[in-house]
Amino acid sequence: MVKQSISAEQIITAAFEILQASGTVDALSIRKIANQLDIGAATFYWHFENKQALLQAMADNIIQQIEIEPCNTTLEWTDQIRQIFSAIYTTYIAQPYAAELMMRTVPATKARLGLINHLIQILLDAGFTPEQASLAIESIDHFMSGLFTDITGELEMKHRVSQHKDTYLAQLPLKMQQIATDNHYNAFLKTFEHHRHQQQRSLEKFMLGLDIFLAGLQQQLA
Repeated sequence: MVKQSISAEQIITAAFEILQASGTVDALSIRKIANQLDIGAATFYWHFENKQALLQAMADNIIQQIEIEPCNTTLEWTDQIRQIFSAIYTTYIAQPYAAELMMRTVPATKARLGLINHLIQILLDAGFTPEQASLAIESIDHFMSGLFTDITGELEMKHRVSQHKDTYLAQLPLKMQQIATDNHYNAFLKTFEHHRHQQQRSLEKFMLGLDIFLAGLQQQLA
């Protein structure tokens, strides 16, 4: 029997450190974790059946960090949804790979299912059917995941530029601006700086999109 001197929590922490450095789930490997902790593969497999099992635990760890206020029925259902997704977003933005982890795993844990159940219940109490509630939560989640995929890609490109690994990529924003100027794409030029600073304004973009979703849902109840 393998002697255990490393805990599952230490493996999860090491995996997060590797993910933070690489920025992508694909770069995470059992070999890298074993090397970082100076352990053999057998120690890893004592705690986790495979890489997927580790990813499941990591996703659950992130969800448990989300600070959700107790159910407040005095708030409008729209405010409850907005409050919860704002908390989710705040947790995700600190870990841009979080959305990818959620997309690569199944919510087969108490914490994740509890969060989904809470969100659906708010909509059911507001008068939506189970089908409408489920579709609404899935749609908002997909919107948020897509936004974070965009942010992660932007961070990766900025890293390549800052490390002088891709001079061609560094020139493309100026090329975009020049093409827009030459062709009088004035509407685009008015938003150019916004596009260049997408990460800094990502919360604003998400909340605007969320409000659009909620306004559409309110119309279904009218």
